[in-house]
Amino acid sequence: MKRVLKYAPVVAATLILGGGLAFAQATQAQATPEQVLEQLRKDARTEANAIIGSYMKFSSDEAAKFWPLYKAYEERRKALIDERLAILMDYAQNYTTMTDAKAAELMQRGLALEAKHAEAKRAFLAELQKVLPAKTVARFYQVHSRLDMMVDLTFAQQIPLVP
Repeated sequence: MKRVLKYAPVVAATLILGGGLAFAQATQAQATPEQVLEQLRKDARTEANAIIGSYMKFSSDEAAKFWPLYKAYEERRKALIDERLAILMDYAQNYTTMTDAKAAELMQRGLALEAKHAEAKRAFLAELQKVLPAKTVARFYQVHSRLDMMVDLTFAQQIPLVP
């Protein structure tokens, strides 16, 4: 458990962004944490785009409408990912001395973040519905939700429960 917490920022970034290979490569090259994080984000975007593209099978017209909106959505999500990392860092720093007050604070921050994430997704889906058929938007929702669930499950498996 302590080992996971010692490397919490890198573990979190790797799990949140899904770029394990990039992490290994960047670590070997003695990259700065900022460089590692940026490479992870880049790799995660590439991987997510490939998965979304393969499942969505957009027509050229649909792709022209979808990808610019998705890129803007991912920029909004970047701030939410940063907030998630900050919560994890706070958790890691306070893990061995966790108080009820700190546990409650972290839980509230996590719940607030979930609400922000849900609102960003709702707004994005509403934008998509203006330019794409509802069935296409629903399919994207399913694909993207599954990606999010895989990341969340991997994340949950690596972070120890509150002591």
